[in-house]
Order: sequence, then structure tokens, then C-alpha cells
Amino acid sequence: MNTDLCALFDSLVLPRELPTGRSLSAVALPDAENYRLAKDTNGAPCLLLRQPPSATRSAPIRLQNLVVSYEVPCVVSHADGQREEGTFTIVKCAGADPSLFPHFLRILSPVIASLGIQPTAAAIRRAINGLVDLFQSLTAPAKKSVQGLWAELLLMRRASDPRTLIRAWHALPYEHVDFVSGRQRLEVKSSGNRQRKHYFSLDQLTPPANTRLFVASLFVESVGGGLSLRRLFDETRDLIASDPSLLTRLDAAFYATLGSNWNDAMEESFDEELASQSLQFFDSTKIPRIQGPIHPAIGDVRFASDLSGTPPETPETIRLAGGLFAAVLPPG
Repeated sequence: MNTDLCALFDSLVLPRELPTGRSLSAVALPDAENYRLAKDTNGAPCLLLRQPPSATRSAPIRLQNLVVSYEVPCVVSHADGQREEGTFTIVKCAGADPSLFPHFLRILSPVIASLGIQPTAAAIRRAINGLVDLFQSLTAPAKKSVQGLWAELLLMRRASDPRTLIRAWHALPYEHVDFVSGRQRLEVKSSGNRQRKHYFSLDQLTPPANTRLFVASLFVESVGGGLSLRRLFDETRDLIASDPSLLTRLDAAFYATLGSNWNDAMEESFDEELASQSLQFFDSTKIPRIQGPIHPAIGDVRFASDLSGTPPETPETIRLAGGLFAAVLPPG
């Protein structure tokens, strides 16, 4: 959807407390009569969805940063002074930190667009389950360093076909490789000391039969005036603004990777020029590794491998491989 939910939310006044019922200041979303964007008496953003009554009411969901209440009688105050009474499902950002509010609203926008004007009960349940998973991840430990996440986003943002990369991006941050598309796999390794020495698990460098794995290696150094994770994420989202399902996928993977570190991590900045200029791709079969059969009782084998003596793949070779590999190259 093209509506700026943050601007719309900021235009809402704080509602007055009522002796009974729930008081909300709200506005109907343009061209979406079953949705209301609302502000509660504590100033928190809410999404209201009008639904037909069901035979059985679902139990409310209460998380640290998200509350979902079903079939709630509401008195809604509109900007023109009119009052609306109705029964809604309320999806509320319940976090005490107001800095979470813009993230909540931005996450909601593609969800609403995907649901459409007349969402079914099943579609709403799926959307709410996705929101629950995302907001649960915001209270979990980070799954990857900010440096590693920044490097993956940079590849997506500079790619000639970012949609292909985002579709291939890991749904779970702890999967063996970062991008998977059919028989093609791409793992991203970043170094903060300008040495092309990276840590691998043996499983990472042993992809399934009949698949091909490239490793993207780049130098990522923290600098005060560099490209922040927040800006890089925003620019990556802008590339797929017309695809709500892809936005939802990107948001889910991004916040699941950040975990509870999301607020501080957003302001970390890195040197974009160094990262882009140092980026090289390596065929996994040429990367030095532990050789010989491993005893079946031994697992989770990890090691450092120095790629400085390994010849990188040329852009022509990568482009000819097509698919995911061609997509990761910059335009031109």
C-alpha cells in the first residue's frame, strides 16, 4: 500500500479515557474500509480489523511488544468529531519504547497490502501468526553479528536483481548458507581486519550433490560516518516497495536476525566503499579445507580458511552461471 502509516499515525490525537469500553482515536485507511489505524490512550499504535462475528472467539495473544485482541467492542473517535462503535480485532504495539512504533507501522504496511480489502479469517490468522513470530524474535538473542547482517544486505541492495536475492535469503538466520535458490547457493563472509580469513563449518563447504556454492568475501569495517544498518535496510526495502509479500519476507528475516539488539544495531555504520571494492567471489570447491574422511562420530567441524591465495571467480564466470549468481552482480 502507498499510504504512509507513520504520517497518518502522527496526525491522530490522543483519545480521552472512557468509563466503559475501549477508547481509540482512529482513521480509516484509504480504500480499505475494514481497516482503521488507531492510537490508544497511552499513545500506542493499533491496527483495527473489522471482521464478522465468529462462532468461537480466539484467545488473546500477549507478548512483550505485541498484543492481539479479538472481537473487542470499541468506541472510535474520528478526526471530524464523529464517533464509531464497532467490534474489531486489535493488533497493538505494546512496547514501552516509542522507538519501536515506526518499525511496527512499517511492518504492518505490506501485511495490510497482502491481506487486501476483504481479508478472510484464515488470511488474517496467518498474518497475525507471522507478526507474532516476528515480535517474538525481537526479544530473542541476536542470531548473527551486525557486521554479517550488514554485509548480506549490501549484496542485496547493490545487486542487479535484488528480488531474486531476497527470495533466496535465509528464512532462518542459522541455516547453513545465506542464500539458496534451486541448485545454487551463496554464502557471505565478512572480515573486519582486511584479511581474507574466514570461519566455515565443514557442512557449509559440503553442499548437496549436484549443487554449486559460491562464497562472497568482503571487508566490512566500522566507521562513524559510514552507511548505517538503518539506512541500508531502508534502501533495500525501497527496491521492492511494490511487492508486499517480498517486503514481509525481508522484514521477518531481518528482525529475526537482529533479535533483542535491534534498537542499538540500527545505528551501527560501516564503510560502504571499502566493502564494495573488496568484494570477491570464490568457488567453494577451491577453498582450502579439512581433507579426508571424517569419522561419523565427529560432527560440527569448524575451521578458519585463508582465501588470500585462492583465485577469485571473474564476473564473466559468475554471470554465465546465471540465476542467483548472475543476480548478485551489480548492474552493468
